[in-house]
Amino acid sequence: MAARIRTMKPSFWGSPEVAGMSRDARLLTLGLISNADDDGRFLASIAAISGSVYPNDELPPSRVRAWLTEVIDSGMVHQYRCGAVVYGCFPSWHKHQVINRYTPSTLPEPDVECHPRKTGKGVSDQ
Repeated sequence: MAARIRTMKPSFWGSPEVAGMSRDARLLTLGLISNADDDGRFLASIAAISGSVYPNDELPPSRVRAWLTEVIDSGMVHQYRCGAVVYGCFPSWHKHQVINRYTPSTLPEPDVECHPRKTGKGVSDQ
């Protein structure tokens, strides 16, 4: 998956979902946003997250798992399985991200409805 530029709205920091998370869970959220594909999906195993978000840190898996649990409990991320593989997605991804050269996800669709991608040049930021 090619790295893409992502945007963060200033309102992210004051949102109720983020306000309820620890500082480390907020950092994890930013890392997951940075690594998600154009449909807001990502591999959500602890090993995959550690490798993509914390490639230069030796963190105990239990710590990363605790932060991920905070992010999931906030409602910002939804975790789902397809067979033995664990995935994650941001249900409101297309509401917040502008995608100019959209590439469809190669990861399985989540078992929740996400905001649909709008057609046209990009996804508008509403």
